[in-house]
Amino acid sequence: MKQDKKQSISSKAESSANAPMLDSSAQLLGADFSKKDLSQMDFAKAVFSKLDSAKLDFSKLDFKEFSAQVLESIKSRCSEWVAESKHANTIEMYSKINHGKMMRSKLVLSILAPTLTPSSAPALFADSALESKIPESKRAESKISESKSPESKRADSTKSTDSAKSTDSTAPASQLLHAKLSKIIDLCAIIELIQCASLLHDDVIDDASTRRGKPSINASFGSKNAIMLGDVLYSSAYVKLCDFAPEIAKTIADSVSQLARGEIDDVFCGGNFQPDLEVYYRILSDKTASLIAASAKAAALLGGLDSSIYHAYGYNLGMAFQIVDDILDITQDASTLGKPAMNDIREGKSTLPYILLYHTLKSDERGVFLRAFMKADEESIATIKSMLLDSDSIARAKDIAKDFIHKATQAIERENNARLMQIATSVIERSF
Repeated sequence: MKQDKKQSISSKAESSANAPMLDSSAQLLGADFSKKDLSQMDFAKAVFSKLDSAKLDFSKLDFKEFSAQVLESIKSRCSEWVAESKHANTIEMYSKINHGKMMRSKLVLSILAPTLTPSSAPALFADSALESKIPESKRAESKISESKSPESKRADSTKSTDSAKSTDSTAPASQLLHAKLSKIIDLCAIIELIQCASLLHDDVIDDASTRRGKPSINASFGSKNAIMLGDVLYSSAYVKLCDFAPEIAKTIADSVSQLARGEIDDVFCGGNFQPDLEVYYRILSDKTASLIAASAKAAALLGGLDSSIYHAYGYNLGMAFQIVDDILDITQDASTLGKPAMNDIREGKSTLPYILLYHTLKSDERGVFLRAFMKADEESIATIKSMLLDSDSIARAKDIAKDFIHKATQAIERENNARLMQIATSVIERSF
């Protein structure tokens, strides 16, 4: 482990700690928040006006542009939550984190974007967390309506239809859609904080000096600080998770327990070659697939969709994602990966290509392989890479990843969600 370093605190971090918080969903919608004295009423009007101009239908927006803006809003929401600590050291360290591809957030957005339409608004009244965003008068009207007889409700419906032309009926839908979008951003921000925390701890365990082409937090601030920052991010995510329905909160929390269990098993198996495919898949399931599956399931629960379908999609997508990651560690160079190539073998990790290779080798070849795996110097790594390239192990590993992708797409084939299909395809085709 590297020695922990004392870091100076910049004035920028101190000012960030005291900066006013902005609703990042409103920033996404293009409202003008340049004035610090903007009142809550003006704030609401700006947001709802933007929603109305979009005809309350996010499905009609360009999804690529929409998702890019939302991802920025998610990062802003994460920063806002970290800044709530008003702790300059924490804020400074967090500012150095690169969120990467944000695949889990893209997954959530792809599942929930179709629900951001006017027709989805009535269903949102059932969500108590969102109901609090609705004006008291509207909630009272809803409760009075529920207590009326069927005959009275039909009469009210007729009156409502007759007066529709003279009444602004979009205001409640605007508020509901704004609340829903804000809730989606919250869910994604929680998931991103958890993912960041897990990577902070992962880098300490692996003594990694880089993360996505830049110095890791443990390399810059020391392992002790990296661990504590990870703890802060986990804690912040759990606090915000309390604002969600119990089933959603439990789904995410359970996945973090699985993630930690997978990390423990990975550490226990490290250093010695582990040829058992069942053990490999169990670690993969816990350490990687669990949070991706939970992200998909939580999104489905938030959107009132069939959570089992999306959980199956997310699980199989996560399994494929990590297998491809293990392949790229072998086939790509350091500049593409943003970290050293063949790094898994240096860390003593028995990934799928190595396990498949091992089972194809003869007894004497296995001896050569095991000695090289344990030594893991440059010459030994070159020997193993040569053995891999002379075999079909990498191709077989990719076929297994494709099988998981096939299971993922099968799970959602009736959902008519082209974006999720594209995500699945991109997992197999990605080069970093």
